[in-house]
Amino acid sequence: MYQVFISHSTQDRGLVIALANVLTKFEIKVLVAEWYLTPGEPVSKKVFDEIEKSDCIVALLTRDGMRSNWVNQEIEYALNAGKPLIPIVEKGVNVNELVALQGKEYIEYDPPQYQNALIKTASFVKSLKLNKQKQRKALLVAGGILAFFLLLSSRGEK
Repeated sequence: MYQVFISHSTQDRGLVIALANVLTKFEIKVLVAEWYLTPGEPVSKKVFDEIEKSDCIVALLTRDGMRSNWVNQEIEYALNAGKPLIPIVEKGVNVNELVALQGKEYIEYDPPQYQNALIKTASFVKSLKLNKQKQRKALLVAGGILAFFLLLSSRGEK
């Protein structure tokens, strides 16, 4: 199953829930750190483990998200791990304040019309999911062809 980690400020819970609802309709598993309790485990380990398990990261860069140390750490970790990052930037927020995102494309989020950002995000994530499925199928076909030729060659050696 395709998995998405949502990096966000706790102040943006409503937006996180709305985005999670849209993504799950496309059969995409949503990972949100505070939704999965792991008492006794360091929060940073849990968050970074969830990022590692994810196929991509959605970063909610709202006014609150931009001020969140966690969001900044999660973005940096995701980029260092080579995970695709989808920044959603609230209208009026200067994304260039984050060095890691300078010059990068993003999805604009306008609070009164938040549905537009959700639809664009879900569409993009769905395209990433479909590309991953195509790559997986291509690998299976290539593996099957290779196995067939190995079988043929082993029969010829007997």
